Amino acid sequence: MAPFILMFVALASASPVRRQTDVLDINADGMISYDEVFHAMTLHDALVALDIDGDQFLYLPQIVELFGDGSIFYQLNSNGDDHLSFGEVQHGLTLREFFDLFDKNGDGMLDATESYQMNYIYNTIKNPDAAIMNALDANGDGKLSKLEVLSAMKLDEAMFAMDTDGDGFLTVQEMMPVFGNDTQAMFDRLDADMDGQLSFDEINAGTSLENIFDFFDMDADGYLTGSEADGIYYVYNAIVTNPILVHGGLDADSDGKISLAEVEIVMTIHDVLDALDQDGDGHYTMQEFVDYMGDSNLFNILDHNGDMWLSTGEVHTIGLNNIFNYHDQDGDGFLIGSEADKMLFIYDQFLAMNAVNDVNTGN
Repeated sequence: MAPFILMFVALASASPVRRQTDVLDINADGMISYDEVFHAMTLHDALVALDIDGDQFLYLPQIVELFGDGSIFYQLNSNGDDHLSFGEVQHGLTLREFFDLFDKNGDGMLDATESYQMNYIYNTIKNPDAAIMNALDANGDGKLSKLEVLSAMKLDEAMFAMDTDGDGFLTVQEMMPVFGNDTQAMFDRLDADMDGQLSFDEINAGTSLENIFDFFDMDADGYLTGSEADGIYYVYNAIVTNPILVHGGLDADSDGKISLAEVEIVMTIHDVLDALDQDGDGHYTMQEFVDYMGDSNLFNILDHNGDMWLSTGEVHTIGLNNIFNYHDQDGDGFLIGSEADKMLFIYDQFLAMNAVNDVNTGN
């Protein structure tokens, strides 16, 4: 996740007239005006700050937490999927309209009750290293807000990470590190069919990440501090150390399996070939090809001149679908477990290559 954050922070399209100040409330009147926001950030800056997991998407729970309801999500969600892309937001809103969504009383200023989210965004822009080092406490204030938690994870990710045996169900034992002494009561409330295990459907139907946050927020102050945050930190650490979920940009819906559509969203066949050609010679040996892209028979078919090397020109016609299908050993349309290992390796090489290119070009 961190490479995405670094990349998007670096690419934030700040206007020359915008300047970063030590505080958003420049004139210290206790209110935030649109002019103060305009001179401190662009809409893209704000989206980058909110996109803690670096996937370029904002999800409905984040929108609800930001604005108090989800109506703007449905207005902007032009393709009807479960997230808003940066493009959808930027095509549908100006920075002024974004500001006005927080201005509930329409007086043109954000007062103390209206300004928390904007201050959060600004603090995250000012201190991106806090978001990179700890994607939960994104603004580095030592406490977790609901917005920070909802921006850093989704309920599906949490369930997948907690399901340590990978059977698609959660047991009391798997939930114990998160909910502690309250585990059995929480389990019984969600176990709708009373079969002694929680399916992901039961959890989705019975609770939400917002409700789980409120469960841990014992003093109801809107923040998780001290021991209140322990359960959420456990879940977050399980997510970021999971060998599938840690590649969040590839497993876009965080369901623990990789589809061809998810691969095609982030990489082209040319990206794959460039990422694997680490010595930059434009050729692939049979061993390199067999290891990552197919079997020796396919190598021989593509090796039109019979020189036992495949040039980029010879390989580019293979298509991502053929590489995907080669690794999809059970033919179910998904890469799961060890099937995904090679594709994740390719993806990591692709990210590393882009990171190096960004440094070399000064982006």
